[in-house]
Amino acid sequence: MAIIIDVRQDKRKNSNKLWYGHVWHPTILDTRALAHRIQANVSVKESDVYAVLIELAEVMTYELANSNKILLDRFGYFYASLRSSGSLAQDEWNVTENVKDCKVRFTQSYTRSQETASDGKMSGLQSRALSGGFQYVIKNQVRKSPEDDGE
Repeated sequence: MAIIIDVRQDKRKNSNKLWYGHVWHPTILDTRALAHRIQANVSVKESDVYAVLIELAEVMTYELANSNKILLDRFGYFYASLRSSGSLAQDEWNVTENVKDCKVRFTQSYTRSQETASDGKMSGLQSRALSGGFQYVIKNQVRKSPEDDGE
């Protein structure tokens, strides 16, 4: 398993025409597919897992709409975030004119090691819960010469 990277050129009119990597998503797993995958690893029926996932989405939506932050252990935090414009004075700022967008953000959990570095200080090395062991491959790698192919 690996993260598949699609390398594409920025072709916008005023861009620098550089090439950038973008994660390619070959599949979207919906709630039913996740329930099926989870039930294979636990002693709970798929329909029960599905019901819990549906309720999780409902509860998360409710709690996020009430400005709460949600922590799923060993997974990460979900929280609401605003993009807004400024105003010259606090009493001039209002929701209708200044709020431009509201998004749900996610920050994955991490653990911090307790190892001591050679200088005697704590190293503070972080290990990401989700992406710590990702491997990467480039989608449709372009071959420039036979040497690139090992021939």
